[in-house]
Amino acid sequence: MRNPLLANNKLYIFVLFIILEIISFVLIINYNNKQKDIFLYSSNLFTGYINSKYSNLLQYINLKKINEKLKKDNAFILQQSFNKNATKNYYKKLKDTLLEKEFNIIPATICNKSIDKRNNRMTLDKGSDAGIKKDMGVIDAHGLIGVVRKVNSDFASVVPLINTVSRVSVLVKNKGYFGILEWEPYDYRKIKLTSIPKHANIETGDTIITSGFSTIFPKGIFVGTIKEINLIRGSNYYDISVYLNNNLALAENVYVIENLKKDLKEEVEK
Repeated sequence: MRNPLLANNKLYIFVLFIILEIISFVLIINYNNKQKDIFLYSSNLFTGYINSKYSNLLQYINLKKINEKLKKDNAFILQQSFNKNATKNYYKKLKDTLLEKEFNIIPATICNKSIDKRNNRMTLDKGSDAGIKKDMGVIDAHGLIGVVRKVNSDFASVVPLINTVSRVSVLVKNKGYFGILEWEPYDYRKIKLTSIPKHANIETGDTIITSGFSTIFPKGIFVGTIKEINLIRGSNYYDISVYLNNNLALAENVYVIENLKKDLKEEVEK
């Protein structure tokens, strides 16, 4: 019985001590201008530090949401860019125009990939539930990524440019010559440009862009620049190496291109 009473007395004395300390501290601050200034300055520093850490914590928590919003904003800008020439004037007297939307852009993220194999693959974190389908083109802010080959509800598998089965139709910008991009292992920054005839007036440094001939990629997407040009003896075509603008080893945030007129184009071309 004695020990609990002693414990209660000690607790009472400790609480009383704390209360008296607080009262003394408040009196000192209120009736001494110098100590008051020091306290206000210190408390402002402490409050500022806490607010800064709290703000950083909120930014970190919201980082994923911010990143998703940025991807959607970029997708909208790309979509507007691809569709800017899809307007036709049907009513000249009224000076009215009808916008024919041709492409839809779906933002996604690469969640798995390889770059050191003969037949590399990439996996996107979105699938058919997000509107992604087989044979859609994939790009990022720096250029081409590849083409969607398999899709389920939540994921999509992409055949990137650095895959031996990849074939992409491209143009030599401002020269008019078109060819096919084909990869030869294992340099993920370099790709072959085939089917350019030896009479073509091309030079190292020329820009390579998508041709727009297929229903996969719109015309004019930057691919890379010509790095080497060699003429193979007995052949009518150049052996050309293109340096890819896009570093696929660093690729992460991507945009999947849906051609809304794909079926119409393929139907008339059958």
